[in-house]
Amino acid sequence: SFLVVGDWGWDPVTHDNINSNACQREIANRMAATSDELGDVRFVVNVGDSFYPKGVSSRQDPQWDAKWRSVFARKLRSVPWYSVYGNHDYQSDPCACSPDPKGCAQVNANVSNLDFFYMPAPNWFKQHPELGLEVIGLDTNHLMWAWDRDAPPAEQKAGDCKYTP
Repeated sequence: SFLVVGDWGWDPVTHDNINSNACQREIANRMAATSDELGDVRFVVNVGDSFYPKGVSSRQDPQWDAKWRSVFARKLRSVPWYSVYGNHDYQSDPCACSPDPKGCAQVNANVSNLDFFYMPAPNWFKQHPELGLEVIGLDTNHLMWAWDRDAPPAEQKAGDCKYTP
């Protein structure tokens, strides 16, 4: 089995009407309880918007600890988190919307490295023949030229997609 979570990020400035990350922790606790009930969770599908308000800027960004590792139980992080970028995840990322994912703060092609999400590229797939399943991660953020909607295609630049609504 597997779990799916998305848009779970929280930030005290962005979400100033919510005084704590209690909702985020409740989601994490429910996921841990469900994992215990199922007993065979192989991975977590993370559909993005993990780090509000503007994503992480590197693998050394303290948000990895503050907003993921210290919130989700070690058991939940003992399986790969198959991830894609949400629009909020891109804004501080050094490779946002770039054709070269090498500098991306969240890209990690090593499925065994559980210190970070598994996202070998912004678009990827992972086969699980033992489950009769293929997981596909698609980055659709670049399809939204939200910053300058009227710009003709020749004038759209990669940085524009950092500002999807």
